[in-house]
Amino acid sequence: MKKVFSLLLITFILFSIGCTKEKEVSIRNISINPNGTIHIEGRGRAFESTIKIVVKDGLGFMDYEGSVITDAKNMGEFGNFQTDITLTTFPQTDKIIVSLEVISPKDGSITASDSREIDYNFPYKTVKVFYGNTNLNPGVIDCSKVFPVERRIASNSQNPPLDTMHVFLLGPTKDEETNGYGMSTPKDLTIHKIEVIGSNKVQIDFGEELQRVGGSCRVAAIRAEITETLKQFYPGYEVVISINGNVEEALQP
Repeated sequence: MKKVFSLLLITFILFSIGCTKEKEVSIRNISINPNGTIHIEGRGRAFESTIKIVVKDGLGFMDYEGSVITDAKNMGEFGNFQTDITLTTFPQTDKIIVSLEVISPKDGSITASDSREIDYNFPYKTVKVFYGNTNLNPGVIDCSKVFPVERRIASNSQNPPLDTMHVFLLGPTKDEETNGYGMSTPKDLTIHKIEVIGSNKVQIDFGEELQRVGGSCRVAAIRAEITETLKQFYPGYEVVISINGNVEEALQP
């Protein structure tokens, strides 16, 4: 009887293992490379073998959004992948969340996902970004009045002004918003370049997204946010703001 029971148990276990459904997407390994990029290994099945990768920090800021293609030989099959990604903005917390997502080709919804929280122990330095604040500037009588908060960029940043502008465009944290901070500058701005002109000017050139803003108060606030954020790297310089190289079209009331 014991022998029969053992055989039945083994049969049940083998059947259960055979029926176990593989997850549509899964993270196999994540590590931080010496240069700060993130190595990700995973497996999944998705439309056109394309899996979305999203990285957010503990504040919910988006630090990376992209995709990777698995090595699946045919449509509808599982495949493996490994990739190294470069974050678009430096995480503002010690921990980050890396997520893999399978996206529906019909409506763009997430049909499967896997995520993992890891430590991002990469050296950083502190910079300042400037936003308006309704508590510190009651009634916003002076639209150009802005106030600093601290942010992180990589300690080995090759372009601190540009990296700072990228974290600036993330906007205030939820706690900062509770304390009155707000950003007038659109978050979806494209930054083409930041360069020194002559001996006392620095120009920051944006994409056409900046043309969508209007109103004298908002224009003044945007100019102040950008100017004060850049001035920490160029003390005494005049900050020139342009759109696709055109200074006259930028930030007109």
